[in-house]
Amino acid sequence: MAALLLCMDARSSTRSIANSPVEAWLTQADNAWSNDIPRFRGILAQLQQHEDQLTSVQRWHFRLLDAQLLADKGDYAKAEPILYAIINHSGDLPFSVRAMAALIRDKFLNRDYVSAYALANTLMAELPKVDDPQARLEGMQEVILLLDQNAVGQHDLALDYARQMKALLPSAKGQCYGSALETQSMLYAGKLTSTSPAFQAAIDGCLAAGQSLQADALRLDLAYEMVDEGHADRAIALLHSIASEIQGTEYTPYLASLPVTLARAYLSLGDAPRARKFALDSIAITGPDSPLWTLQAAYEVLYQAEKKQGHDAAALAYYEKYAAQETAAMDNAKAIGLAYQTVRQQVLSEKMKAEALGKENKILQLRQDLASQAQKSSRLFNALLLAVIAFFVLAMLWLWHSWRRFRWMARHDGLTRAYNREHFFVEARRTLRQLHKARVDACLVVLDLDHFKRVNDTHGHAAGDQVLRSAAMIVGRELRPNDLLGRLGGEEFGILIPGCSRDQGLEVANRIRNALATTPVTLDSQVTVVVSASLGLACAANSSYMLRLLLIDADAALYQAKENGRNQVVVDTSETKSMLHS
Repeated sequence: MAALLLCMDARSSTRSIANSPVEAWLTQADNAWSNDIPRFRGILAQLQQHEDQLTSVQRWHFRLLDAQLLADKGDYAKAEPILYAIINHSGDLPFSVRAMAALIRDKFLNRDYVSAYALANTLMAELPKVDDPQARLEGMQEVILLLDQNAVGQHDLALDYARQMKALLPSAKGQCYGSALETQSMLYAGKLTSTSPAFQAAIDGCLAAGQSLQADALRLDLAYEMVDEGHADRAIALLHSIASEIQGTEYTPYLASLPVTLARAYLSLGDAPRARKFALDSIAITGPDSPLWTLQAAYEVLYQAEKKQGHDAAALAYYEKYAAQETAAMDNAKAIGLAYQTVRQQVLSEKMKAEALGKENKILQLRQDLASQAQKSSRLFNALLLAVIAFFVLAMLWLWHSWRRFRWMARHDGLTRAYNREHFFVEARRTLRQLHKARVDACLVVLDLDHFKRVNDTHGHAAGDQVLRSAAMIVGRELRPNDLLGRLGGEEFGILIPGCSRDQGLEVANRIRNALATTPVTLDSQVTVVVSASLGLACAANSSYMLRLLLIDADAALYQAKENGRNQVVVDTSETKSMLHS
């Protein structure tokens, strides 16, 4: 009964409290939700005390705000039914668009990526019909954030939408959000540095608009970029200057981002104890099961800090947690990318079906119109029918080629064209099971490029990508067709060599090492660099036919190779195992 009352046309409701503070509270709540979470909660508490006085429109507005609060608390099970009710029954397009935007965010945080991108496609079709600034802002923001995911890679399209947002929303708040999203898209696309004037201009614009939460997000991004560019001291000064303001937001992603960025900055300055402290602070805020990116970054800092202090056992323990987070992040990124492509394919498929149906309808109409001209209409019909058949054949061929391409993308690393981590592990386990049954030995080599960070720092990330592609090609030339090559992450590769003894594996590894060390790579800037590699080798007969144990032994040998001075091959021995676990 309550739902039916809420569905009544707003025009039939009497605005019994039109002059009361309720309407002002609703407007204030809209502004506070994206900028002052504690104040937002306080306003909702006031509105709840006057809920029986609300008009139909005001009640839908209140339910929307209540659902946003529930979602912010992580109570998606209660938020989603309210949002669906607003979309299906409110009869108010701005509220429906805002509910759709909130639902997209909930679906994405729940990792229901296909539903999130499908809803985003529906939202994009509704946005041109909406004049309400708040609905446009919330709707466009969610679409831009989905396009800006690294796994989707549509940074240029996101940038275009951010600029459209600035053009459509001339208010100070709209300009703040548009500039913030524009800055983020440029940053992800590699078109912005910490010293770019656009960065500070966006921060100043949000502060002037009173949108401190957006300004804090930009400043956290700026500090992170400073650390990556080697300006850790500037990042630390910036983060300490905004620390009290971040604490006041009560927003968990920001509360966790602040200490983990400090941890990365102190680690880059060589201050391992402080780096360790701030990394642990970040984990304490989110908990060890958080889906936030800060957890992976914190474990990476802890691993590096313990390693720098010579605490090998602690370093290994944190490395395992970091590796697990990295694997989960890669799997998550792949799921996001596949979801985007799936929805995109569905949209294209529906479009093709509509076009095909339109063509069929036109053919039927032509047959009726030209019935009196039998011979002429017959020729025309046959020609059109052949065109439709050709269209369907071409469409099926295109879909088949797309399927093959997506299948290849799901198994291979797009940069180096080697197997990606997940598929390498699947193929390696399958191969090891077969070799174990046949009692045939195999060798696993873990290869890590030496001082690769120097290439990125000196010549830029594009040069680093070129070196990675070249390294993968060089390694591939030294392998047989049935050998497996996979990129495990960053500058680390895994190689499984079936039917290979320990001595043969050492010979192949040394051949690869020598090929890398003696093959210069000419960058696009015409600068020539040579990057060596350290390799760790383990054999199934001595270690295990279980990939996990074989990988641990190969990693131990790799660790020893790096400790011994790099640019060398170390074969797994009992000494390297004991050294790693001591």
